[in-house]
Amino acid sequence: MSQFASPASAHLQRSLEVPLTTWEQGKIAVQLGSAMLAGGLLAVGIVQQRFGPPELSEVADLIIALAACVVALPIFVAATRGVATMDPNSFGDQLVALATLAAMAMGDFVTATLIPVIMSLGHFFEERSVLGAQAAIEGLRKLHARKATLLTSAGERQVEPQTLRNGDMLVVRPGELIAADGEIVEGDSSVDQSSITGESVPVDLGPTATAYAGSVNLSGVLKVRVTRTGSQTTLGRVVELLRGAEQSKTPVLKLIEQYAGYYLPIILTISGVVLFITRDMSRAVAVLVVGCPGALVLSGPTAMVAALAAASRLGILIKNTRFLESLSDADTVVLDKTGTVTLGRLEVVAVEPLAERGEQDVLRAGLVCAHASRHPASRAIVQAAGRASLQSGAYPLRAEEIGGQGIVAVADSSRWLLGRRTWLVAEGIAVPEGPKHNGPVVWLGRIDCSGQGPGEALGCFLLADRVRPEAKDAIAQLRALGLARTVLLTGDRKDVAEQIGRDLAVDQIVAEVLPEEKLELVRAERNAGHLVMVVGDGVNDALALARSDVGIALGAAASDVALRSADVAIMADDMGRLPIAVRLARRTRTTIHQNVSLGAGTSLLFIWLASAGIVAPLTGALLHNIGAALVLLNSARLLGFAAAPNKPRGAG
Repeated sequence: MSQFASPASAHLQRSLEVPLTTWEQGKIAVQLGSAMLAGGLLAVGIVQQRFGPPELSEVADLIIALAACVVALPIFVAATRGVATMDPNSFGDQLVALATLAAMAMGDFVTATLIPVIMSLGHFFEERSVLGAQAAIEGLRKLHARKATLLTSAGERQVEPQTLRNGDMLVVRPGELIAADGEIVEGDSSVDQSSITGESVPVDLGPTATAYAGSVNLSGVLKVRVTRTGSQTTLGRVVELLRGAEQSKTPVLKLIEQYAGYYLPIILTISGVVLFITRDMSRAVAVLVVGCPGALVLSGPTAMVAALAAASRLGILIKNTRFLESLSDADTVVLDKTGTVTLGRLEVVAVEPLAERGEQDVLRAGLVCAHASRHPASRAIVQAAGRASLQSGAYPLRAEEIGGQGIVAVADSSRWLLGRRTWLVAEGIAVPEGPKHNGPVVWLGRIDCSGQGPGEALGCFLLADRVRPEAKDAIAQLRALGLARTVLLTGDRKDVAEQIGRDLAVDQIVAEVLPEEKLELVRAERNAGHLVMVVGDGVNDALALARSDVGIALGAAASDVALRSADVAIMADDMGRLPIAVRLARRTRTTIHQNVSLGAGTSLLFIWLASAGIVAPLTGALLHNIGAALVLLNSARLLGFAAAPNKPRGAG
């Protein structure tokens, strides 16, 4: 591993297990220890030269030479290893080793000591700066609870989270981290899920809701039945995927690495030419020192780590950094309808009462049947009644769900029927023609158990899968960002899709398609020259997500399939994160280009100054760190990235 080009980048290529591994801690200790020891020996030698007796001057020279050897030895070892492995990250070590050897050949052991000492200290601080940026991602590891309260037949006891199994019952008190993914079986509370979804506002959760590991319980006591533990939790999968993303490279970085092999020969050639023309070894050494490519090596990885940290803070999981490039260039967005553009669940949009009844009367009566079923239509009626603060006036003695037809419940000496119009008619209830509605219509009827008199229709419920409130604005922002073509894709009926498409002002609507046909449409868009971004929920559109240039899964926190099939996962159910992801990708690419320009520009400037004799080797060792510092500071700006106002294509 290079001491002068790659310590920082090498840390960017490792997993997120700990801030520094034991080996890396040992390496840094040797690096700093040798530098400090050499510095001490150098100080002793210089004092002996200046103030000691003349007859001991050779001893002083020997001490200074020993200082040079102490600090140079780790560099020579790393440089030799780099030559053997042909690792471009070792160029810095090789250049510093050559500069040190040249200074030794001139008999200037003071310079031979100070150059590696200064470079070691400078790159140590660069390394720590990069680790500070990486800590924003590594902090996800700290969200794992240290202890969990397990509820057993014998009572409560504290256990290690890694010992939990599916089906275990946890007690989570206010202020505690939830130790595993699970289903809330008892209790209501506000829960901070920002570490998973990026949502800053706590959510209210109750029975049947999903609780995520790493979330913080803020108020009430919860009982949670464990469904996933350890690396299988949503948080665990996110961390695993971030590990892979951190090791990936964008096309820009691959291009830099492709030409990195020419860098060392070019610097050596320049140094040789300077020596040949000027006959000044000091200038040649200075060129080798300032030619260390630290800033160029850091230009991409530091920006990538900062971008991944900013994205994770916003609830955006980028599985491979090459997709940042695809996000930046996308010009077409293909949107799946159900669960992506829409909320993915039925809601009561209207109640149509009959026989001069009121809406609340029909809604209250509908609860008699709806309470007894888990059908999506029944849940929608229950939720609508809850929003209206209504409760059923009767409780069924018995209830039965008739497959494909509806629910029948017995209460108050009546049979209550909730379901299809044709079913109610077949049961002897006169039901009028239903209202025109692009969505399910559920009818409610009542039959007297005594059999006296015909049954009567009480009214109907109009249900629909609502469009997300933020969808229209998100699509408008994407269009302003240059994704000018928008396609709405769905397996739903054409009339439903067209109504939603008109409301959202999309360019093309494709309805009644199977998953395989979605795949073909994406392939056709790409063959037409478009760079396609597909947005879905990761389930029935997994094929389309995989075939796209960049696939984005919405609401991925609750979906294993989404995390596997998508390139970018937005953990929250929020389409507003789509333009944010595009802006972050473009800002990251701009930052990488700026970093490359800064690194190359400062290197060229200092090489020219060294060749002209303006910069001496020791001065060059100090100035060399300026370019790396500028790159680090520029990349650090990404850590503060927020949901900024919309910018046109090409804006950073």
